[in-house]
Amino acid sequence: MTDRDETARDAAGNGTAMRMSIAGLAKSGAVAGVIKLASAALSFAMFVTVAMVTDGRQFGLYSAAYAGASLVSFFASVGQQSTVLRFWPQYAEAGDLPSAHGMMVRSIAVAFAGVILSSLLVVAFGFAPYFGEDTVEWLPLCVSAAILSGALGWSEFASGAFRAKGALISGLLPRDVVWRALTIAAVLALRFEGIKISAVMATLLTAGLLILSVLPQTVALLRDTLGARPPPLSDGQKAEFNTVTMGLWGATSLPPALGQVGTLLVAGILGPEIAGAVFVADRTTRLVLLALNGINQALAPEISAAFYGGDKAHVQKMTSLTALGSFAAALVILLAFWLLGPLILAAFDASYATPAIHTVLILFGLGATVAAACGPVELLMQLTGLQHSLVKLLVAVNVVGLAVTALLTWLLGPLGVGLGTAGTVMIATIWEVMICSRSIGINPSVAGLLSAVRPKRTGFVPRDHTA
Repeated sequence: MTDRDETARDAAGNGTAMRMSIAGLAKSGAVAGVIKLASAALSFAMFVTVAMVTDGRQFGLYSAAYAGASLVSFFASVGQQSTVLRFWPQYAEAGDLPSAHGMMVRSIAVAFAGVILSSLLVVAFGFAPYFGEDTVEWLPLCVSAAILSGALGWSEFASGAFRAKGALISGLLPRDVVWRALTIAAVLALRFEGIKISAVMATLLTAGLLILSVLPQTVALLRDTLGARPPPLSDGQKAEFNTVTMGLWGATSLPPALGQVGTLLVAGILGPEIAGAVFVADRTTRLVLLALNGINQALAPEISAAFYGGDKAHVQKMTSLTALGSFAAALVILLAFWLLGPLILAAFDASYATPAIHTVLILFGLGATVAAACGPVELLMQLTGLQHSLVKLLVAVNVVGLAVTALLTWLLGPLGVGLGTAGTVMIATIWEVMICSRSIGINPSVAGLLSAVRPKRTGFVPRDHTA
């Protein structure tokens, strides 16, 4: 694993250990974007192939188990995938690799405990009365989902740990590409042999191949971290770790969890058929943010290293340029939705290609485009000490947003879903930009390009890494 240990040692004290040029960031962002695009395509193909080797009922159970495991995995890693992105670059930038490794040891322990505990809770759910009365596979399905949720949570953490050390490709490929490709190959082999499998077996196969895919990452991470034999963290470092972790846990788990709640809300009000169409529109809209999400994979350690090294001008420049590139890509995709939306929706199901669902797709796209124009604002808040403000904002905006969306959905049908969801996204991201501008003097949006020339003075004092 290339983790820049030697680079950090050689550059200790000069404040440049983790810096990338604009060209380097663009290249890394492009690579990450390609990997994420491949991941999206492989994910779609994986579900299609699993459907080939299961019947309708078993695939429905598999989908439910996968969705449940994904939901649990958002919380299972206890936010450590972001914690390592915050602390490793911070200490490596200062040349304090013993503390960096010490923080990594603590993150590994917390993430491992989190995935084990969450998996056990899913297994315990299998023994709950009433839930499994109509599903004979309930307990084994919960057990298989527990294994999958643990694997998903750990793989997310391992990816974050590698990315924190600058190993972008090694951090992304195992989960985003290798796992899905292996699963597709295994399922196609079953299909070739004419073998039908149950939802439990499909879930176990998915989980087992994920564990196999991230095993080399796990071995390398443990080898490098434990081999460094870092000294114990100070009481102050432990307290900071605990405070940051609690904020990042909420900041990283709430958005995807609330997204799942929104889907269930639509299903309850409009029924499963419309919910399926809205679900497709929502997942398709994620293409609008593909460029931003790709660049974020490379940008995270850059933000932490530069910010805690005192170079806010570098953070301002990188985040605003990211917003500009992401916004340009988002506009292109939004235009494609406008012109080709019905064809895109019909690729999933001909019944989805209606004017109403097309309008929902456009509204979702508008909300995502505004988010792209706001740049990597949530990532910036997570990595610069504003994680608690982010959690409070997300809870407040989304609770109100879900209530308004429910009312609009009841009154206007699918159009209400689009208006409520897009409005919630716009308000949240614009509000986040305002908090960053006011609190740390960095505007990560497209408008922040003006600040990149003459950064706002806020009296920020870099953290003393030697404390």
